[in-house]
Amino acid sequence: MSRAKFWLFSLSALTVFILLVSLGNWQVRRLAWKEQLIADVNSRVAASPEDAPGPDQWTDLQPDAAVYRPVRLVGHYDHSHEVHVWFALNEPRGGPLRGPGYLIMTPFITTAGWQVIVNRGFVPEPMKKAQSRPETLISGEVTLTGLMRFDEPKNWLSPKADRQKNVWIVRQVGEMAAYLDMDPTATAPYWIDLLKGQGVPSGPGGVSLPQGGETRISFRNSHLQYALTWYGLAAVLAVIFLLFLRKSRRKSQPAALEHADSGK
Repeated sequence: MSRAKFWLFSLSALTVFILLVSLGNWQVRRLAWKEQLIADVNSRVAASPEDAPGPDQWTDLQPDAAVYRPVRLVGHYDHSHEVHVWFALNEPRGGPLRGPGYLIMTPFITTAGWQVIVNRGFVPEPMKKAQSRPETLISGEVTLTGLMRFDEPKNWLSPKADRQKNVWIVRQVGEMAAYLDMDPTATAPYWIDLLKGQGVPSGPGGVSLPQGGETRISFRNSHLQYALTWYGLAAVLAVIFLLFLRKSRRKSQPAALEHADSGK
């Protein structure tokens, strides 16, 4: 290998090595951020409910700082529209119901006049339509407590909502509010997951329906695995480069000896 090619290869290897180590360092920083976020959320969920943020606070809301915050609000439901989110309840927390079904997302008009989408809880598949559970359609003014939630991640692989059948998978406030015919200027940029026990005792054995308290508080935290992967690749590259240097040195030694002999 010529000297120019040797230095080009060495520079390329060094550049890739620095890149891999930098990616590993970035994942370590993300790991610290994610662990702090999880700790903050755990302490946040245990806090006493505050008044739900109104329109004057929406522009300053930071999802990472507000998600899963316990809030309370007063107003009444608009049961003329609902969003049905398909949900497999395998490990219930808010009651005895389990299996496939739907989360019922309903518009809620606060006494202050603004609106928010409320996840009232889980119902079994046969009770998807509001007509099948008229006793659960609470009327009049009520006080609710729940956890603030924000748009779920969505990309080109995410299942699209079947608006004709009213079956949703990914929840995003703007899309649900448009389907529910809610005024976008008066609709909160979050929804509320009701806590346990705010439905109506209407199921078998007096089960509260919809079954609230089924919020899954979880964060994907794979940053440590990613960091180890990047560092591992950097280590492999370093070993390969050292072997390359060793091989290059062995090849250069006979050539140097031959050159020395020819000069005698």
